Amino acid sequence: MPRPSYYRPVFDIFAPLYDLGVWLIGLPLGGEKNLRRLAIEAVNPAADSRVLEICCGTGTISIMAAKKGALAYGLDISRGMLDVAREKAGREKVKVGLVQSDTATLPFKTGAFDRVVASMGLHEMPFDVARGVFKEIKRILKNNGGRFIIFDYHKGEGAAGMLQKIFFIFAEHGAAKEFINADMQKELRDAGFKGFQRRFLAKGTLQVVTAEI
Repeated sequence: MPRPSYYRPVFDIFAPLYDLGVWLIGLPLGGEKNLRRLAIEAVNPAADSRVLEICCGTGTISIMAAKKGALAYGLDISRGMLDVAREKAGREKVKVGLVQSDTATLPFKTGAFDRVVASMGLHEMPFDVARGVFKEIKRILKNNGGRFIIFDYHKGEGAAGMLQKIFFIFAEHGAAKEFINADMQKELRDAGFKGFQRRFLAKGTLQVVTAEI
């Protein structure tokens, strides 16, 4: 399948080590499990609700939603990441529908999902692409109570902000800097969302954003 210009093959290569890396990075931030728990609480999936995780990577949030009884789907451009997600879902004995696709054009019907969550993925793409993704997510969410949840970086301040800048030099790229400088409330409002709420984590370097339509 065609891959977008911002696709990075490193995700396929290092997919088997991705969860270990996230665990290590999460240690000084209160632990990855605790951070993911806060994200799934914002998703709040009801039994039999339809939940989509975009840029799902190894499918951690999708699997957590499936364990709560949701009809969970994970979408990612990386075949390697989806292979790991499939293995994890098998070990956890849950069913997750996994789809390989570019997030910019979601292969789902209008109003198909109750919840869409983006966990540490939006900062990987240029923000003009992310704006289009916001509109696509609004399209596939149900009009009555559909919710979009973002778990991603936020621009830190003080000592935490300085450490974030150092981390970005070695581990991130220009799109991540563009992401943390965006006015997320305005961008989501422009895409047609409302009911904006945000919670800061890890001394302001992470955020959980929820918006509804």
